[in-house]
Amino acid sequence: MDFDPGVDQVLVDRVQIQQVVLNLIRNAIDAMADSATRTLHVAVERDGDARAVVAVTDSGPGIGAEALERLFQPFFTTKADGMGVGLSISRTIVEAHGGHLRARNREVGGARFEFSLPTVKDARA
Repeated sequence: MDFDPGVDQVLVDRVQIQQVVLNLIRNAIDAMADSATRTLHVAVERDGDARAVVAVTDSGPGIGAEALERLFQPFFTTKADGMGVGLSISRTIVEAHGGHLRARNREVGGARFEFSLPTVKDARA
């Protein structure tokens, strides 16, 4: 874990944002199930001066190009036993808080999911 102490506070529904973070962490753990090396990193970073970014990265195989385009669509899943609603619901929660949820493959392998939220400082502006 890596939390930047310079990130301003965010005004959110704690339970809903915890749900998003937990979903991203569970997905990362599932993605690394067959990986020889399993590294999960959770960070809170600054994005400029006005936004907080929560990032979950893993050392799994990454996300295929087709899946990357459809990840946030309801009922799309790459898991044999998945329902395909977790990322869709997570995106809805983040957007309801004035943020954005994104996914990308890392150059060193694995995936990075991140969402941004306006800070209290930004909300006042």
